[in-house]
Amino acid sequence: MIKIAGLSALAKKEITLYGSRFTMASLDAEEQSILEDNFNKLLGTADSQVRKILELRIDTIVAGIMTIKEKLNRRKFRGMNPADMEIGFGFIRPQFVRHNTAKRTDWDVTLTGMAAASYDDGLDESSGVGFVLSEDFGIIISHLVSQVSPEPFVRSVHFQIGRINLIPEEVSDIMLGDNENGLAVYPIPTKIVLPEDELLATAIGLAGDEYLKLGGLVVGLGRILKAEDPAPWA
Repeated sequence: MIKIAGLSALAKKEITLYGSRFTMASLDAEEQSILEDNFNKLLGTADSQVRKILELRIDTIVAGIMTIKEKLNRRKFRGMNPADMEIGFGFIRPQFVRHNTAKRTDWDVTLTGMAAASYDDGLDESSGVGFVLSEDFGIIISHLVSQVSPEPFVRSVHFQIGRINLIPEEVSDIMLGDNENGLAVYPIPTKIVLPEDELLATAIGLAGDEYLKLGGLVVGLGRILKAEDPAPWA
């Protein structure tokens, strides 16, 4: 059972992300209680590999929620049951990211193969150009999940957030399923992408159709989180 009270993030007023400082909105006692209750319900069974990853990142995740809350005009945080203009959260769905000017409908990434020596577009607005998140939500990325069986194609991923070009990340051990449940789930350094931030993600690996799910949370207004197809995110 994750406990929210006492986390170091709750006492912070500012956070530095990718070379810039951002103000963090506080969470009152009621919001902390909702977050603790809903977070534990969201994560599923105690032996879930995703749960283990998110439990280890809880302080950073709470800091991300507080920073996104500030960007969303400090509206009340209501967890998994927000009103339209309140803030809520849930797992990232493909509809909250883009590929080639359109909202995604699945996690498909076409990899052309290692011999190409260049990374293939995964999340973008157009080739080599990142997409800008809606003003109504941000995302917190903590891990990757390959939905390809028996062996994932991906070997490395590369993220750019705003103007900051991050170091490419070697993830080839995802194919080993080196965890308690033998799943193709792989933790990566946590990335907090704020509303209206630009995000570009590319990948390289063996040639094939990789289905590479972004693991983590989307935090935003209830009206866009509750939509099956979030139309305002056009």
